[in-house]
Amino acid sequence: MFLEKSTVVKTFVLCIIFSALLVIMSLKMPPSFSQENENSDIILLNITDINLKNSTTGLTSITGTIQNNSTENVENLQIDVWLLDAYNKVIRDTSRFVSGPFTVYEPNSTETFSFLMSVEEFDNYKATAYAEPVS
Repeated sequence: MFLEKSTVVKTFVLCIIFSALLVIMSLKMPPSFSQENENSDIILLNITDINLKNSTTGLTSITGTIQNNSTENVENLQIDVWLLDAYNKVIRDTSRFVSGPFTVYEPNSTETFSFLMSVEEFDNYKATAYAEPVS
């Protein structure tokens, strides 16, 4: 007995969607401001002196310092910034590497960052800094 063509097509499409979801779910994602640090391969770091202001280019300038407030040497410093509207809805977000390749940060060391984001207006922001422990 043969299956109807529409049943075969639906089954094939569902298999493709399911496979794509499995791949997406297996990707390593950076922590977001709404998640706890569930991944032991990531160390959350302290952000100090963060400043967001309009630049002369019409973009938003974001500057600050990341401190390795952990007790471990870390590498691959990264910062995630979310610009939010009055209802805490994300208007724009970015993720940037702050450290250079092969740079190791000892406990209490710091690294400054500075970059621009394109956004017209925002009401507040969230920022998270993290790194990987040196193995």
